[in-house]
Amino acid sequence: MNRTRRHHDWLERIAEAGLSGDRQKVEVVILSAIRSLKKSDPTLSDSLGAVYASYAVSGQALRSHKTPPPPADQEEGMALVRIPNYMSSEPPILPETAQAAVALFIEERQKAEVLLRAGYAPPCSLLVTGAPGTGKTMLARWLASELELPLVVQDLATSISSLLGKTGLNLRRTLDYARSHSCLLLLDEFDAIAKRRDDSSELGELKRIVNVLLKELEDWPHHSILMAATNHPELLDPAIERRFQVLLRLPLPDQAGLCEILKIKLGGFSSEIPEFVYNACSSVLVGASGSDVERIANSVARRHLTRSELLIDALVSETSNWKTSPNSDGTKALLRALRESNSKLTVRELGRLVGKAPSTIQYHLQKD
Repeated sequence: MNRTRRHHDWLERIAEAGLSGDRQKVEVVILSAIRSLKKSDPTLSDSLGAVYASYAVSGQALRSHKTPPPPADQEEGMALVRIPNYMSSEPPILPETAQAAVALFIEERQKAEVLLRAGYAPPCSLLVTGAPGTGKTMLARWLASELELPLVVQDLATSISSLLGKTGLNLRRTLDYARSHSCLLLLDEFDAIAKRRDDSSELGELKRIVNVLLKELEDWPHHSILMAATNHPELLDPAIERRFQVLLRLPLPDQAGLCEILKIKLGGFSSEIPEFVYNACSSVLVGASGSDVERIANSVARRHLTRSELLIDALVSETSNWKTSPNSDGTKALLRALRESNSKLTVRELGRLVGKAPSTIQYHLQKD
């Protein structure tokens, strides 16, 4: 009798949610029922989980509808999103803790059906913070590639408007588009639309937008991923951060990471440069971002191909010209790093590497 009553209660709750047209409520009730029935009626729990998983993961209920065209600003007709090609995406170089978090997110998304069958929702939202050039956009491309999802990027230039109410309307169109089919939506420079609501300098419209985002994050469908990225997490409304299921902070790469990025970005040329030069250059570049190192590697390759410069010479030159601060001495730092990496280098050999006279090398090495 008790078992029948429990079934009746769950059926009543699911019917009520369904008839009210609240899909999110239906999903919450079904997930709760799957977990609750696991002990009392495992057969029904497994059956309900299988049905729900087939819809929630693949968006099967949406398949009868064609993917709508990308949203556009109604007045100006400008596209509100970009759909970039990520076919050649590379995995970002991340520290071990961040790599583990990303790997777990991918695994849980790939095994979403297993989680849903047991009554647990897979993660579908993540907030990524970090300094410029730490790989936030590259991570979005990599995740979309690994999960075989189209990447949709909000275009802030067309989304944000000075006209009252228009920014919120554009954001709503973008979110509705991403909800309508399986994809990974990237909201880059997220602080532009999710600022603290206690900031007296902001207009009321932006505060309303934050309220919309809070509701969206709570109700985001399982078949899509919402990823937000920002260089300024301190500007975000505190309630926003709490709504994301996964928080990922990307630090600047350490020396080992810089060395690896250099080698990857130099591609087929990487084997032509001695390891001690990589070690020296990466030690000087500590404090640089992945984007900084990519620019250096690209410049090295161009100098080699257009001027026939030796790769090692071009790399040493580009590294010595890179400065972490206006008062830093790149040549001096690189010379000492080269000497530490290879103590057998003579003053003459060091001079040839950095293009300086032996007397200049002696001066730099002896200078405090």
